[in-house]
Amino acid sequence: MILHSPLIITPRLMAGVQIGNAFISLGAGPRNSEGRTMYGCWIDLPDGTAHEVTDLRSGCGGGDLCDGLTSLLSFLGAAAESYNYRMRTGRQGTNEDLFPPAVVRWAADNADEI
Repeated sequence: MILHSPLIITPRLMAGVQIGNAFISLGAGPRNSEGRTMYGCWIDLPDGTAHEVTDLRSGCGGGDLCDGLTSLLSFLGAAAESYNYRMRTGRQGTNEDLFPPAVVRWAADNADEI
């Protein structure tokens, strides 16, 4: 596989992207019985904590690494937007619980890059 910018080989030796001082690493696994590609994902934050995403899968018919990364970044953006909504209004958004709080805060701080 040939990677094109902004994809890189991350410190986990997986395809991914660097956002700020954090790395998002992604690997595509087998398709499940529904024909959906299962992805293995890691978010390594600048503070040294690592967060595994275990429930990311493609739509029907499968997908490649770019599809998986696009989906993951979309979910991160939605979580950041929900966090920022709560910070502005004091009311809970609907997507802030998609990731652990540290990942959501990081995503909110890096929303423009995501």
